[in-house]
Amino acid sequence: MKHLLRLGACVALICAARARAIPSPANSHIPAHMLLVGRSGDVADTTFGAFTVEVRDATNNPVANSPVEVRILNCPGARLSSQSYDPPSTIRCGTAGVLQTTDTHGEVRIALVGAGTPGSPPGGGPCVQVFASGVFLGTASLAYLDQDGSGGMGASDLTLWLSDFALGEPIARSDYDGDGMVGAGDLSIWLTLWGAAGSTESAASYCP
Repeated sequence: MKHLLRLGACVALICAARARAIPSPANSHIPAHMLLVGRSGDVADTTFGAFTVEVRDATNNPVANSPVEVRILNCPGARLSSQSYDPPSTIRCGTAGVLQTTDTHGEVRIALVGAGTPGSPPGGGPCVQVFASGVFLGTASLAYLDQDGSGGMGASDLTLWLSDFALGEPIARSDYDGDGMVGAGDLSIWLTLWGAAGSTESAASYCP
């Protein structure tokens, strides 16, 4: 009985230590590219917009119960929905962030619901910031399916994409495949996602 109690105590200590482990940016994994998607009713377009963040410590062990925040604060014209539409994610408007806590495998799966702002300056390169337990893990580029933030994906968003395409510059918001340029591959992706009807509605409201 004493051996079982000691074993149980050791397991509890190991679990507690892992829960308090410091995330390692070198061993953790974040996607290089993300999509800002719309919704269908009360459900985020997780089919195409969801991505996984994997949090690991310096010894490459998964970090459970680590709060992960994905911030789009520095992305030109990006607007984050004030409602996540993707439980168990929550929204922190002050940092334009989406928050979720890692599971026992040190992972979270998140979808970012939001839109662009017509007339905003074009941006390029990584702008999304990812944190775990307050530790900066890295950055990712971000493309916006719903570029005008009204009526979900539609003809006006395609018109805005074509305007970016005509500039011949690596504009991140229109770079749907994340290859660093705006081209035919991005248009193909946009048309595929539009046909799948997962982002037919814009967010009901956006963070101020």
